Amino acid sequence: MNASADADLLPWSCEAEQSVLGGLMIDPDAMLRIADQRLQPGHFYDARHREIWTAIVDLVARRQPVDIITTFERLDGAGKAADCGGLPYLNDLVQSVPSAANIGRYAGIMVEKAMRRAILAATDQAQTLARGQGDADEVLDRVASLFAGIQRSRSVNVPQRIGDLITARMGHWQSLADGDTTPGIPTGLARLDEALAGGLKPGKVIVLAARPSVGKTSLAGQIALSVAGQGHTVLMLSQEMPAGDLVDRSVANLGTVKLEHLTTGRFVDDDMARVLAASESASRLPLFVDDQPALTVLDIRAKARQVQHSAGLALLIVDYLQLCASTGAFDKRHHQIEQISRGMKQLSKELGVCVLLLSQLKRERDEPELDNLKESGAIEEDADTVILLHPMGNEPDGSLLILAKIPKNRQGRRGRLALSFDGRTQRWAQSVGDVTRRRGADAS
Repeated sequence: MNASADADLLPWSCEAEQSVLGGLMIDPDAMLRIADQRLQPGHFYDARHREIWTAIVDLVARRQPVDIITTFERLDGAGKAADCGGLPYLNDLVQSVPSAANIGRYAGIMVEKAMRRAILAATDQAQTLARGQGDADEVLDRVASLFAGIQRSRSVNVPQRIGDLITARMGHWQSLADGDTTPGIPTGLARLDEALAGGLKPGKVIVLAARPSVGKTSLAGQIALSVAGQGHTVLMLSQEMPAGDLVDRSVANLGTVKLEHLTTGRFVDDDMARVLAASESASRLPLFVDDQPALTVLDIRAKARQVQHSAGLALLIVDYLQLCASTGAFDKRHHQIEQISRGMKQLSKELGVCVLLLSQLKRERDEPELDNLKESGAIEEDADTVILLHPMGNEPDGSLLILAKIPKNRQGRRGRLALSFDGRTQRWAQSVGDVTRRRGADAS
């Protein structure tokens, strides 16, 4: 056997590998029966078997006959025949298996053994990383990625007929029609939910952008309260605002208490009763807050995974993108933003959560466009939806009339929404104000 001296220590099956190769040389059509196993050279422990597999796959790809002779010629042409035992060993492979009927089972055994070898290799690498230099958080993320990669390698997508997909989808459509299922998690703002085709959805990245002091953090906070109020877990990463300030805003919003009264302690009328009731309500919410500054993608992933493992996670809010740090200290800033933006998109898919990513807009006085996003290229490309906030004037009650412009929306329609922001109580609502006109000056 041409395997290493560690063969007795590592999980592998010589018989399964031989049976797969022998079966293919008996019946090349058997390749179709093991396609769902997605065999690769690395699944074969014996080096000879890896070369023979590669030769057979090459013959199949070229639509050439596969048997002992053609496989030998392919190996010989590549200078590998002698290393693989030549014609005698190929003949032994064919003789070792009576038919290709059970080739699927043999391939499954190979994949199982290969996965166990990968786990052992990842364990060894994790120990090496743990004993080496570097930041412990980064080491932990790399170790987690090692094992996540093994798990992803076994995620098999099999092409399906659209008719089968429609049959499976019918139940979902009926559930939506009956009101038993919602197309997404509502934000609490009906028109925004309509624009998002039902609300917040897993695997999506929504960019909420505005210039400073327009209210993007407040709007994100209200959405967080609404989502958590429906029983969905939310993690809000606030890099600019201390956790205490977020608590003040949350209680002001829930209790309809003026934020100024909370920050100064000058309560009037029934303020304290409202504060206590709002505090009790907020304390029951599955809402997590973290105010660590200068987060890297590794930091964000670690925090999101921690919450997901302990409580599940539906919505991750990052406030805000331009305050994030990059692990590449000498990169140009637009490269750093690109790294962070791509990392958020990958994280949304990996964890199956919606990411609400707040971002700054360039200081322009005209109504914002997509290219007003700071370092806009990567952000615009990675986002599924972009919402741009812009002040348009005052409402009759003194609240701000805010344009919520949606110039990009993969999961719904683009358009312009009128929102009302009462900064005194940090509450957002729908507005009937006119946001169809353009306005050249800030109204804040």
